[in-house]
Amino acid sequence: TMNSRLLPFLATILITGFVTGCSKQVNKATAEGSLMGTWQWVRTDGGIAFNLHETPATTSKNIDLNITSDGKYSIFTNGTLTSEGSYALETRKCIHDHTDKIFINFSSDRGFMIEKVNKQNLELSE
Repeated sequence: TMNSRLLPFLATILITGFVTGCSKQVNKATAEGSLMGTWQWVRTDGGIAFNLHETPATTSKNIDLNITSDGKYSIFTNGTLTSEGSYALETRKCIHDHTDKIFINFSSDRGFMIEKVNKQNLELSE
């Protein structure tokens, strides 16, 4: 698995650690406005043969990601702070369809491509 502090984390959402295709483009303004707050990890799916399927129940980990409007983030695992730092939103090419996507670059953890974000859902890919 990748950096266990960050891989499975987010939201009142479905989290996809590895997405087989890229979705509709998300712009920076939409991403910034929708990312603020605390996200609870729900699920990670992926792997080379799509063989990775993890949830809080299968890992015994409740992971929360808090993103603030001042460019900071913190990750809590089972209520304990496990990582913190700053983040920046960047535009990068999606390896699946070669379109520009928003990438969250975390200072102390691996970054992720935003596949989908709204007030209820955040889907990320590696």
